[in-house]
Amino acid sequence: MKSSQVLLVALISAVLGAALGAYVARREVTAAPPAAPPPSTPVQQPTGIDAATSPEYLVLGNERISFESLRQRASRDPAFLQSLLQRYRNERDLAARGELLSLLNAVSGEEVLRFALSLSASTRPEDERDGLELLRAYSMDRPEVRQTLLAKLERGGDPQRMGELVAMLTPATMPSEDAAPVVAELAALARHPDPNLRAQAVLQLAQWDDGEQVEDLLHRAILDNSAEVRAKAIAGVLGSGIRSERLKEALLAIAADPESSAADRGAATFALQEFRLNRAEYGIWRRAQAQSDKDGGEGR
Repeated sequence: MKSSQVLLVALISAVLGAALGAYVARREVTAAPPAAPPPSTPVQQPTGIDAATSPEYLVLGNERISFESLRQRASRDPAFLQSLLQRYRNERDLAARGELLSLLNAVSGEEVLRFALSLSASTRPEDERDGLELLRAYSMDRPEVRQTLLAKLERGGDPQRMGELVAMLTPATMPSEDAAPVVAELAALARHPDPNLRAQAVLQLAQWDDGEQVEDLLHRAILDNSAEVRAKAIAGVLGSGIRSERLKEALLAIAADPESSAADRGAATFALQEFRLNRAEYGIWRRAQAQSDKDGGEGR
């Protein structure tokens, strides 16, 4: 698994999103791609609610207290943290519960993790949802977090909800034996009938593994009937660093096909910049790039 690629894939997804509407400015195929700086430490899962969406103040009792001061106090005072957990359990106002959830998410720690796991195991949908939101603050190298998500995915259910669970499976540094169940589950979901879930699984799988199985799934996904799956597959190729002749051939076929959509041609042309191309392949790329630039110009 390649936790150092999480930032790269996020960047690639954003770039591909732009490429689908208007192709990015051209650059020579022989130029070296800009290097994404590797993180100095393993990438950790971001918290589910970031600072931008956290309230500035919370009202506790009759007091209006700054969010940051509450976070600091809860982080160093176990008794106060317990009072917040109890307050959350008893709170019925949805807005107040949301603010408390944001605070607990920012505090994180072992006590909040235990609380999150208990909520996520609840049969009440609203409690399960909040528990999963709290789990976003924790890395997938935590066995209890990883196993909770995998157990829910294995039970199946609504594809949209499963897609949200898949999106939480951000890679982290761990033994390959521990990562294997995640890779197996994502590989199975990459063949799911629902195209949106299939697309999400393909992209996540490309971040977790770079073996032969993933290359095969990426090749199949590039040729998928769903535009969303094709886009995520191309992002997965770029983010994973997987390069093979048949992946290149599939991308060249899309780039050269006049029946391909402008979005597919633009994404394929962008991805081909990362492959070694012979003279004939380079000619295909140049023509596809010119057409993508034209498509982008007409779309503006």
